[in-house]
Amino acid sequence: MKQDYWTYNKPLSMTGFGGGATSLSVAGAGGVVHPFDDMSNFSGATRVGINDVIYYATSGTYQFTDPNAGLSRFRFTVVGGGGASEGDGNGWFSNTGAGGGGAARGEIQTSATLDIGVAEGGGSPAAMGYTATASDPNWITNSKGTDNGINRVYGTGGLSYVKETSVGVPSGSPSYSNVLMVGRGGSIGLSYYAYYTGYSNLAYQNLINYWGVSGFGSRYSGNGLWDNGGTGHINASGSGAGVNVTNGVVETGGMGGSGYHASSGMPSYWKHPLDTNQEASNGENTTWAGAGGGGGASSNSGTQQGMGGTASGLASLISGSGITPKGGNGTYLTTKATAGVAGGGYGGNSDYGTPTWQDVHYGGSGIVIVEFLGF
Repeated sequence: MKQDYWTYNKPLSMTGFGGGATSLSVAGAGGVVHPFDDMSNFSGATRVGINDVIYYATSGTYQFTDPNAGLSRFRFTVVGGGGASEGDGNGWFSNTGAGGGGAARGEIQTSATLDIGVAEGGGSPAAMGYTATASDPNWITNSKGTDNGINRVYGTGGLSYVKETSVGVPSGSPSYSNVLMVGRGGSIGLSYYAYYTGYSNLAYQNLINYWGVSGFGSRYSGNGLWDNGGTGHINASGSGAGVNVTNGVVETGGMGGSGYHASSGMPSYWKHPLDTNQEASNGENTTWAGAGGGGGASSNSGTQQGMGGTASGLASLISGSGITPKGGNGTYLTTKATAGVAGGGYGGNSDYGTPTWQDVHYGGSGIVIVEFLGF
């Protein structure tokens, strides 16, 4: 499981402010109200019951203003979009799972209006207009491209963010120096994960040929070759205009699982780190970031399904919402791969009795969750 080295604390009970957070809809002596009692102030957001939590789960841009003119304290959890998988035409090989979106989490207290962006999930080759019925080098190459706000980068998920309104939409540089919080999208699952004497692991070869010798690490500084989870970034002082992030923490999105392959003796430098027994493996679990998609197993191959990873912290935060944050499951026998949720990566999209080269699918959209912590 990914570690963020920070212990989650539940929102304050608000004792002394009218007997609990949910009773603050009547202004007290200071004129404060529970900020989420009037959801017309938060267009596009959904409240979790009568709790101190709202979330933005539909890809798009929104504005957020404290109705208490900066007296309220909020904690934001920002998760990028999940990655997509390419297709498969059956064989003794399968697809790796796509990566989950990275997360940034921290507290903000300000009277200023903030911009929120919720990322798109990455798109499969067919979703992006490619017509190949084999591994498509153009889709693989283009999925490494430059971030552009909430928009997907071919198979790679877009950015989710929180920023000051005076700051431009994050794009280009992965540091985004004036943007308060950014979750970068997870990236692609690859086909032809296999090894056979005299033949290379084509998934590995495509990765280093089109992304470079560091693999996914060439896009996500600090990641390993196969680690396709997005990264999180916090710029605590933003533009320097007085809006700050405190108690910040970031987490890398979950790595997609390894695909099934009917082979042995794969060289260690080709081998996916979650490949332990040649079977499809589960996607990586996370706490706040998007979880990894499970690895795929082509039709009639393998003895286990690669299940999507879990995102335990996200699931706890929005419990009761009807949303279960997770990575998508990989293909198994005649069961098709599934999409991730809340920044989760798509499962390894292998053949399930039907070739999937022209399958249209998307990784999980990002999510931004806001907790009211009190005054």
